[in-house]
Amino acid sequence: MRHILKASSFGEKRLQALEKIGLFKGDKNSNKSIWIHAVSVGEVNVALKLIQDLEEILENPNFILSTTTLTGARKAKENLNKNSIHVYFPFDLKFICKKFINFYKPSILLLVETEIWPNLINVFNEFNLPVVLVNGRLSNKSLKKYQRLNFFFRSSFNKINHAFVQSKNDFERFFEAGVKEDAMSVTGSIKFDTNSASPKNFNEHEVNYYKEKYVFVCGSTHPGEEEILIESFIDLKKENKHLVLAPRHPERFNEIEELLKEKKLTSIFYTEISSNQNDKSDVTIVDVIGRLLDFYEIADYVFIGGTLVDHGGQNFLEPAYFHKPIISGRSTYNFEEISKKLEDLDLLRFVSNKDEITYAIENMEAISDPLKQEIDLWLDESRGASKLISQKISEKFKLI
Repeated sequence: MRHILKASSFGEKRLQALEKIGLFKGDKNSNKSIWIHAVSVGEVNVALKLIQDLEEILENPNFILSTTTLTGARKAKENLNKNSIHVYFPFDLKFICKKFINFYKPSILLLVETEIWPNLINVFNEFNLPVVLVNGRLSNKSLKKYQRLNFFFRSSFNKINHAFVQSKNDFERFFEAGVKEDAMSVTGSIKFDTNSASPKNFNEHEVNYYKEKYVFVCGSTHPGEEEILIESFIDLKKENKHLVLAPRHPERFNEIEELLKEKKLTSIFYTEISSNQNDKSDVTIVDVIGRLLDFYEIADYVFIGGTLVDHGGQNFLEPAYFHKPIISGRSTYNFEEISKKLEDLDLLRFVSNKDEITYAIENMEAISDPLKQEIDLWLDESRGASKLISQKISEKFKLI
């Protein structure tokens, strides 16, 4: 009912609602396509890299990139070429999935990371079309969730034609979930291929605005985290300290502004900095999507959101590329092995409360040149998953 009501609205939300219920725009596809499903921005980055590498192997391929979120859609539309289209992921109902296949004519379905949709997988199986999991990851928490509904999900896992998974731990968990052992490969994480340390997108005024500040950047934060981070920032004994809050969900910008007012801190939205030459605010609220790398580049310290609450963490690799010291809560199951490696490298410290956050920042040691070299070596050695997976997919399956 909610999506039917949205379908009567305007703009992108209307399009999202219509496509989710199987009302697709334009004409039917005349050419077979490769369908890749990615939930939001992080998965879209993986999908875009995979598309780039598949385009180097295949002759004039067509891609359908589906997303769930509006932010993921925006990222996809900004980066897809003329041979590719974006659509919103349809509801996992059998008749809608069949309608999607008949309309768009995909020859294969590539699911990014942990997107298991039973009806969709069953319909692809009925059409004798392959389903492939790319950059697969499965936490213990997710495994237990699937096992509680084992009668429902196990057959879906069993019907996956191949799963390219990130690590040995993921391999074992997907096997427990029902993916056949001979239908899996450990290929590493494509996220290593999607990050680079060269944004430099701030204009001159923005650079000067942060120049003399001690910048504490909190990236992709979730409800329940900002208040802890703000309290820690208040306690922090650093001259010219400045807090940057970049909430995961854009609809929370104004909510965070009100929270800062309650704490008697002044704030400015990032988009207003250039027009406020003499602003002296305590906090920047990042009210745009896709600019976190710019803030990580200028950060003195970074907090990774989704870790003080039970969300599993956001992307740890982005600040690591800039050799920035990182703090994180203990919910890191989305980046289990990466966060453990960063802790081993002494770039990441785990914290549980505001006092531990403040202590970690105030006792930070400078990142030495040998450590920077060690981090760069690890990042370089970890790249290449996307090209490897693209090559294996092209060898195993008839893609178009």
